Amino acid sequence: MEDPIKTAKDSIDLVSDLIKVAGDNPQVREAGANLGQAALTISKTINNALLPLAAVNFAFDKARRYYSEHFQADITDKTKAIPLEHLTEPKASLAGPALQGLAFTHEEPNLKDMYLSLLASAMDDRNSSITHPAFVEIIKQLEGDEARLLRIILRTLSALPIVEIREATSGQQGWRELARHLMDLRDTKTKEPVENPNQAAMVDNWIRLGLVVVTYNKFLIGENAYDWVETRPEFARFKAERETESNKLSFQRGCISRTAFGHKFAVAVGLLNELIEVDATESPAD
Repeated sequence: MEDPIKTAKDSIDLVSDLIKVAGDNPQVREAGANLGQAALTISKTINNALLPLAAVNFAFDKARRYYSEHFQADITDKTKAIPLEHLTEPKASLAGPALQGLAFTHEEPNLKDMYLSLLASAMDDRNSSITHPAFVEIIKQLEGDEARLLRIILRTLSALPIVEIREATSGQQGWRELARHLMDLRDTKTKEPVENPNQAAMVDNWIRLGLVVVTYNKFLIGENAYDWVETRPEFARFKAERETESNKLSFQRGCISRTAFGHKFAVAVGLLNELIEVDATESPAD
């Protein structure tokens, strides 16, 4: 497979050669001008792909306005509790990527808050053992919506219930997975169930990033820990659509909990300044 960057650069070289041989022919000159515009477009594409720090260098209007009008107040608010004797300049290996990420996400409150909190942690010399440049990359691989749910998971002290919905057919061995990583998400205001079609992928992403661990070999022993499952709209829908005399629905109990790495990340991005128990059934409303 060809390298797209090399292909684009070769295209620019070719365009340059064509323009050189255009001579005085008006038609050729016009063609050369068109090719020149194409080369400019390709060049911009390469620059945008290879130089994302342009956002921090104020290449984008929204980022420029944020850094010139709001950033100072935001970071001042985040660092106001740090004693002066512990205030230090953050390492460039963390501050640079964090500022770049903030330039792209300052309009998404949950991600913005994570970046600002991480910068503040890096400016407190008492936190040298908990801040790591890898945390910037973790935030970059989160979406605003999943950051809201992840906030709840990482701030919860104990493991939380999670299930797989399964279908078994009479006379056949094994079962078919219909839904995985299902949790009892509810609107914080109405307390009504909230469905999120991306929930399973989100949990897989957190597992991949090393923030949480999920197991279906262990489960919570609380008497009512899984009473919510059969009242979920997902379970009711599968039951109505698929369950017959020969096909039966069930669910496998499991639990999700943060890892030691996830705990360290949560502290660094300001989620665990005050360690509290959180109602695991709630999902922040839009």
